[in-house]
Amino acid sequence: MVMKKLFILLLFVPFLIVKAEVRDGYIDQITITVNDTNVSKLSDNNYNTYLRMDANDEIKINSQQEFNYVYIIYYIEAKKGIIHYNDTAKNVGENNFLHECVKLESKTNEVILIYDESVAIKEIFLFNDPLPNWVQTWELPYEKADVVLFSTHSDDEHLFFAGLIPTMIANGKKIQVVYLTNHNDNPKRLDEQLNGLWAVGVRNYPVLGTFPDAYSTSLKGATNNLIYQSYTFDDVVEFELDIIKRFKPSIVVNHDENGEYGHGQHILNTEALKEALNLLSEEEKPYKVYLHLYKENPIVMNYDIPLEYYNGMSAYEVSKLGYAEHVSQHYTWFTDWLLGKNDNFTTATQIKTYSPLEFGLYYSKVGYENNDGDMFYNIPEEIKEEVIEDESIDSVTEEIKEVHDKENGHNYNYLYFIGTGILTILIIILLLTKKKH
Repeated sequence: MVMKKLFILLLFVPFLIVKAEVRDGYIDQITITVNDTNVSKLSDNNYNTYLRMDANDEIKINSQQEFNYVYIIYYIEAKKGIIHYNDTAKNVGENNFLHECVKLESKTNEVILIYDESVAIKEIFLFNDPLPNWVQTWELPYEKADVVLFSTHSDDEHLFFAGLIPTMIANGKKIQVVYLTNHNDNPKRLDEQLNGLWAVGVRNYPVLGTFPDAYSTSLKGATNNLIYQSYTFDDVVEFELDIIKRFKPSIVVNHDENGEYGHGQHILNTEALKEALNLLSEEEKPYKVYLHLYKENPIVMNYDIPLEYYNGMSAYEVSKLGYAEHVSQHYTWFTDWLLGKNDNFTTATQIKTYSPLEFGLYYSKVGYENNDGDMFYNIPEEIKEEVIEDESIDSVTEEIKEVHDKENGHNYNYLYFIGTGILTILIIILLLTKKKH
């Protein structure tokens, strides 16, 4: 049995080695004390350890090297507090970002953190400009989204919806990710959730449901699990109603009616959406609702075309980077399903069961005719052509490009070489022209 476990672990070693996130580039010579007592758990670069502190405890962080960013990785949830530096005070934890990057207005060698209530923190990193790509500087969720994706669990967004998020982002669509369940019983998955979204270019914080993760194989089983946790089916319906009213999306995307491989919570997610649609006014309803694998009014997405936004990577390849962050789930059958045996899939079309390419139009206010690869087909132009006005787009593209180049052993700036070549040709032509005259 021990040898079998070792063999299974070794199978995953190559995949773990190419994990996208590498935590480096931080100031490593720092001292952290809590009420003047040295602590090491907050600076061991280990997300598996954490330290719980009481309200008003003084967390002091010192470094010989000046810094102007403090990156805080909370355990399960952020708390409100104040960071003090250079006779300045700044609020932290207000947005409830599990990974919070605090930019200081001036450089310093020391900060003091004090929280209003008990807080648990995994890590504290210090940085200067420029920040490494892995450091997450989250924006608030959108006020209005083009697409709302209801993902049941952390990683479903890169599995059964593989390719959807990169496709929408590359086409200038604001896609808001909403998770039905929380993973508070397995905090690793909370970190992986954010790491995976960040890896595929999401910059607006996801919405996290309050419903516990619990496996079942039917809607009845999932509903019973809710009751056991003091929730009801109506609570899930109300949650999805509130999400649609809040984000006013043009399109909503949800799971297969049969829960893909039969997961009761996937079924619950979709059934709650159906009921929510019945309760929304005509004005409140989205233009379209797409369900994964829905047989009526089918649409087939194309996630294998090169996307300029991602430096030529396909949406499928980008989603693989997202799933690479979900290390705690790599032992499951999902890994071979998404990547192929020994990571031999190169296109999304190679995934034959529960294909992430196949959807159906469950509800529409603009007709039921589909155009393959375009969920926004027939949606009014003023909505369809809405684009993201986001100053971080250039940096997002550069981050994805860097990951892609590293994976392929390239460090070339293709645009630089092309531009240089064109400029050289123009100079030669100009010199020749002057010579003739």
